[in-house]
Amino acid sequence: MTWTTKRGFVNTFAQDSSTAGIVLRTVLRHGIAFRDQIAEHTGLSAATIGRQVTSLVQHGLLQERPDCTRAGHVGRPTIPVEVDDRRLSAAAVHIGRLVTTVAVSDLRGRVLAIAHLPTRGDDRQLVVAAGRRLIGLDAGIGDRRLVTAAVVAPWEAIDRSPSVAGRTLRDLTGLPTATSDHVAAVAAADLLSSPEHAHGVTAYVYARETVGVATAHDGVAPSGARRAGSVTHLPTTSDVLCPCGARGCLGATVAAIGPAAHAAGIVARPDVELVHAAALAGDARAHALLIERADHLGRAVAVVRDLLDPHRVVLAGQAFTAYPPAASVVLEAFRRTTGLGPVPITLSRFGAEVQAAAATAIALGPLYRDPVAALERLERQQRRVRNARAPRQRSGTADPTTDAHAGRLQPA
Repeated sequence: MTWTTKRGFVNTFAQDSSTAGIVLRTVLRHGIAFRDQIAEHTGLSAATIGRQVTSLVQHGLLQERPDCTRAGHVGRPTIPVEVDDRRLSAAAVHIGRLVTTVAVSDLRGRVLAIAHLPTRGDDRQLVVAAGRRLIGLDAGIGDRRLVTAAVVAPWEAIDRSPSVAGRTLRDLTGLPTATSDHVAAVAAADLLSSPEHAHGVTAYVYARETVGVATAHDGVAPSGARRAGSVTHLPTTSDVLCPCGARGCLGATVAAIGPAAHAAGIVARPDVELVHAAALAGDARAHALLIERADHLGRAVAVVRDLLDPHRVVLAGQAFTAYPPAASVVLEAFRRTTGLGPVPITLSRFGAEVQAAAATAIALGPLYRDPVAALERLERQQRRVRNARAPRQRSGTADPTTDAHAGRLQPA
């Protein structure tokens, strides 16, 4: 939900934030927060805040900072707290059309380790491969405990199953696992890092090998695996043939950049990142392809804006961020096309790490909605996994991929 009081505003990832979640997210937004500051921004009583802070410290989600106590004050209520990012972490998987990204992040959403692998195999094979990459990442970041996980993807655009992917990662890791559409996940990541976007309506437009759109209303991002809008078949003036049989669909137009550059001999493989690199190195043909794509995207953003009339627009994905000279073309095409006049338009701050940041935000969502309940779910999930594995361990047929009791991935 969006939780408001006469004193302030707290936005959350979904519609069911607990009191502990409100306190935790308020501290996240402030960095280091005193209890009276938490009260001012939430309207909660001092007694309620005291109980919640004590519980969150005991669960390893907050830590006290006695070194930052206000001068001339004594006693625990004057000791500020901050999010404890030293002990717990989140596992994130983003499945793209061509590339799958895996990452481990701390409780602030900062990526601690990241890796990429080709998107190959069926849903289960792909997620198992991604999970094994997580093994190496998790082993290399020190003594932390994974407590939550997520898989995000443009599910319909790449014909993947969120239920199969989520269940596979949950069974592999023993972690409670969420799934989400990737543009909704981008919105959640933006709200995690840019609380100023929590007021009014924010429209998010994503483009890389796929395209998508989502909106957040007063800080509430869409939830679930398929609750974002689609602009895949939005018409453009291009002549690219779409799998649907039509020509000029936005999704097909954006996805065609890599194959078109490869067919023209510009790059060695049909990889859009190679096209970006070629253009940055001065290749005029690669530049022309990316400028044409930018023009199509700018017009599409204008159509989305005019349909939704949001207070602001955030552009995310490498199609917007990987080739800076195209940014002005996107904006100019937008200005030519929109019928509603100016609106604030910003680029996502995540750049090339947007996929990891998006999946991380979905993984952290349950912790920031109801942290104590999320940790209790973790314990129940891992207890079920231990009980299920006990007979196999006695018979010598246990899967060594994970050790759910330790809350840490183990090498196979």
